[in-house]
Amino acid sequence: MSRVFVRRWRFVAAVALLTSGCAYNDRFENRFDRFDVAAEQSRDDMILTNIIRASHAEPLSFVQLSNVNASNTSSATMGLPSLLFGPHVFAPTAATAAAGSSSLLGTSQVEGQTIFGANPGGSGYVGNSATVSGVTSFEASPNETKDFYNGLLSEVAPRTLQFFAQQGVAPEVLFYLFTDRVVEERDGKRRELRNDPLDPNFPAFRNYVALAMRYGLSSEPVPGQKSKGGGGHGSGKESKDSKDGAANAPEEYQLCFDRANMTAPFAGNSPMCGSSTVSPDSRTVTFYDRAHRRVAISVLPRSAFAIFQYLGRILAGGEGGRIKLESVAAIDQQQFRDDDLFYIEQGPAGPCFLSVNYEGVNYCVPEDGAANTKRIIGLLTQLIALNTTLADLPITPTVRVVH
Repeated sequence: MSRVFVRRWRFVAAVALLTSGCAYNDRFENRFDRFDVAAEQSRDDMILTNIIRASHAEPLSFVQLSNVNASNTSSATMGLPSLLFGPHVFAPTAATAAAGSSSLLGTSQVEGQTIFGANPGGSGYVGNSATVSGVTSFEASPNETKDFYNGLLSEVAPRTLQFFAQQGVAPEVLFYLFTDRVVEERDGKRRELRNDPLDPNFPAFRNYVALAMRYGLSSEPVPGQKSKGGGGHGSGKESKDSKDGAANAPEEYQLCFDRANMTAPFAGNSPMCGSSTVSPDSRTVTFYDRAHRRVAISVLPRSAFAIFQYLGRILAGGEGGRIKLESVAAIDQQQFRDDDLFYIEQGPAGPCFLSVNYEGVNYCVPEDGAANTKRIIGLLTQLIALNTTLADLPITPTVRVVH
């Protein structure tokens, strides 16, 4: 065989082996990992995009990725380039046979040969070919139901807040996210302080955040309560679920001071966590100031939807909207050290943990130094999931991508 033939054969073999190698390496776990990362990316993009929309005072949109299906096929066929196999036999045609001619002119070639080459499809041809195809389909469901928005627009329950506290989210981060405003009553005077970094009275609100951290402000189930079950709180009636010890029996929570987390001297704080004291208002706590005046503080929560608006306002405020954290738990240690509540860079930036281009502007969550921002994106994901049920997914348009 000539050197040219050898080189061609090696090239064809290499192409076929590479193609078959791709098919072999495309294992189930590899595709699963890729879809897992892609689903995470699309979910986080939705969260960040809605915060950006809120910073522009634009309507929000929530989409649920409910199902992903994929299939993949790979095949390869290898043949030798331009080789003929079989007898080179000629037979006389009918015309030449009748004439009795022995000449090869007018004869036809016997079609018993096999031709290997790069021209598949013809009679007797075996060609070199490689085929790779994949189909991916997913179901995307807009969350546009009454129940979904009822949950999204309702104030976040203290029990939900306690879930996040038990996950290890810093109390200062939770206080900023879930508190809409604080109402102070002192000497018969009432003052309302909004949790808005662009509000002139925001420094006074920050003082109460610091006090809440030093006094260990927390929440607990109301002492002595019974599960509401079917008869409501205090009715004395219990449903079958509550008698069976159902974990989802509703409970009422109240704010309290946790002595284990108090770093400031006791100042008549009430109620204390773990005591039998029931506060007249579950959102109100009391203490004495330095002048020994009784101060009542009501902490009014916000909804999950309002948290998106709040973060959008922080983003829109730029440097003026940035909130610096003060507690050790919130700032954390290396490699998670971060003293910003929420921080997104605009314009060319990188490397980015998450990046979204919206209306021609690039928004980037930095890979390093944005631990609290990443935690908040995860927290918002959980809040949306808590407000989503199967009944909220009636519309499931299927999108198919073929490549």
